[in-house]
Amino acid sequence: FHASNYDRYASAARLLEMPYLGIHQPADLLGERAVQAHLDARLNERSTLQDVMDALMEMDEYAHALTKPRIAVGSPDSFAGKVAVIMSGGTDGGKAVHRAFFEAGVGTLVLMHVPDAVADADRELGIGNVIVAGHMASDSVGLNRIIRRWEELGVEVVRMSGIIE
Repeated sequence: FHASNYDRYASAARLLEMPYLGIHQPADLLGERAVQAHLDARLNERSTLQDVMDALMEMDEYAHALTKPRIAVGSPDSFAGKVAVIMSGGTDGGKAVHRAFFEAGVGTLVLMHVPDAVADADRELGIGNVIVAGHMASDSVGLNRIIRRWEELGVEVVRMSGIIE
């Protein structure tokens, strides 16, 4: 099922005799690093989840997103502790991975999304927080950095609006 559209875009590019380059994973990795660096620079040992939310909203991609970051596990006044941003690899790994992070000393995970069942398990565990930053806004963090770099190198980037996949 998941692989049913695996080659759709590359196949279309071949049929149209157009170059094709998949940059989603590199963009996720760049976005993850950028968000982590941003949060690391703004948070301290006394930061709360509200402080994490406020710091995320300083980034244009989150400030202008249709869906804003939200606290999925914890409350605004919860102690954030060590914050780990996980936004690449196709998924965040689920409840076993979350538990491993929390048991290793991470207080808050910042993710693109979290299934309700995983958030429920995290809540039941009671040792960590989860903030859902949002998928599209988080993708945009990395993609915007790639686009900016291409433009610095003289590549013309054509922006298309209103396209929904």
